[in-house]
Amino acid sequence: MEPLKTCMFVVAFACISIWTTGTIVSSESVGYQVARCMPKGVHLAYGDKASDLVIIWSTEDQCLPSNVQYSLNNPWGPYQTAPGETHVFETPNVKKDNLHRVKIRDLKPDSTYFYKPSSEGVSAGPYMFKTAPTSQGSNAAHFLVVSDISSTSPAIPTLQREAATGDFVAILHAGNIAMNLSTRNGEIGDEYFRLMEPAVRAVPYMVAPGPNEQEDGTYKHYLERFSMPGQEWPMGRSEMWYSVDIGPVHLISFSSEVFYTNGGQYKTLQHDWLIRDIKLANKNRNNVPWVVAFGHRPMYCSYENPALECSKKGSDLKNGLEDILYRFGADIVIQSYGAAYERSYPQFKGVPVNENYTDPLAPVHIITGGASPWDMEYNFTDTKPKWCAFRYTNKSVMSYGRLNIQNASYAQYEQVNAETAEVIDSFTITQTKHGQFSIEDLPENVSATIDKNIADAGGKPGVLNIQEIGTTKDENRIQQLLRGDNRNRLIIGIVGGVVALVALIVILAVRRCRKRRRTTRRWETMDINYGKKFYSKAPEKDEDNDFEIDMSDGTEGTRQLLNGD
Repeated sequence: MEPLKTCMFVVAFACISIWTTGTIVSSESVGYQVARCMPKGVHLAYGDKASDLVIIWSTEDQCLPSNVQYSLNNPWGPYQTAPGETHVFETPNVKKDNLHRVKIRDLKPDSTYFYKPSSEGVSAGPYMFKTAPTSQGSNAAHFLVVSDISSTSPAIPTLQREAATGDFVAILHAGNIAMNLSTRNGEIGDEYFRLMEPAVRAVPYMVAPGPNEQEDGTYKHYLERFSMPGQEWPMGRSEMWYSVDIGPVHLISFSSEVFYTNGGQYKTLQHDWLIRDIKLANKNRNNVPWVVAFGHRPMYCSYENPALECSKKGSDLKNGLEDILYRFGADIVIQSYGAAYERSYPQFKGVPVNENYTDPLAPVHIITGGASPWDMEYNFTDTKPKWCAFRYTNKSVMSYGRLNIQNASYAQYEQVNAETAEVIDSFTITQTKHGQFSIEDLPENVSATIDKNIADAGGKPGVLNIQEIGTTKDENRIQQLLRGDNRNRLIIGIVGGVVALVALIVILAVRRCRKRRRTTRRWETMDINYGKKFYSKAPEKDEDNDFEIDMSDGTEGTRQLLNGD
């Protein structure tokens, strides 16, 4: 059937060309145009909100105009059309593909859509995707979690099968995409998108940068081949972080790479953006209770190499991210490091604050294993650190994760063997108290250990490294005191101070009034009647310098005296 359809398409296209231009177009030229304009590497992503979807693909020629036809529930239509935009993608050596992007806005939640990307009349599909549920805590949202996937990874067919189930609202890729999109002048990236297309054209593909995204010295392939929420397209280096609400989850993608490449301004930009974003998210926790953040490099690991920053008590990555994610109540932090898999207890500063996952008092860190056939660079240490709840030591196994948010208070995570589909690890989180975390809410011995680790890492105990524009660390400490037991003491002190100040003001006012009343009096209250005269005495003097003003009709002698008569 496929050859027959192609033949019919070529004939039809030739007939249309003759009718519109009066020129006979050969089947070879038609086939050439079809090949050069056929959408390739189609992949989805969320727009600024979950009801908006972005569709990106590439063509060998510019092939204008580009658009997407889409239909609700029915592959046969009727179809609506969304217009697209085109960007010429060039590498330093040779012009590569032409990239096309289309935004489809205001889609119905929890619904099935069919779509056909098209460039210069050459379309692919129809393909299918399912939209996310509404942002209500009672809804479920399931995510695939991957990292370190090469174009030769045997995990790709597994991910294609998972995506085809329609059970997942997004694929979260925590860096090292294709293990280097720029290899061989981008040919590896093209091959990767070709292989991953069945998965990422059905499920939104949400990414975070890793070190491999700039092995060519730039982030060009990452910034131009993808389009993420809240950003211009092509993206800029100052826009490699974003967030979007997907069902009951506020998803945050951060860049761990700003701490390892030149350009301190990017660290500051991300730091300030992250604080603003997660503050806003906290105001909406009743509707979107879960906060899940993901990026590439881990803050914590238990590898035997002490030179690794994730093995140290302090690092730029920890200083730049950990306190913000803890203070503002991120529930889960997903990171990656090669083929190893680890998960933590709820922990802060390397100190487990819970021994289970019931109402955690700190974020849970998940280091998802890579899904490419490569060996670990390091083994695990012999002694597992206290924060580590589970780690998988078989370095030959490729794996990926499933994050299943069931409702407002229940989440499950599974790490899965990418080849056999065997579940390597599974655990559940029950969180009924979503929101900010505070050292003040922890047992005294736990908070003391945290303060010690902060001091050992070069920080100031009791002070979180959250430096907002226009604030100081001391001001942040005052804000911390507004939580926990100290909050009550502070409130009592403030109320007592206000009461004392009011009492002092009242006493001073009363004394002032009494003083005024003692220094003035009505003469008419005396026994001697001089008529209506006002009598005033100079306050601080003993001599008799009283004076009278006659307030009568002027017939008395005193009035005459005053008039000089």
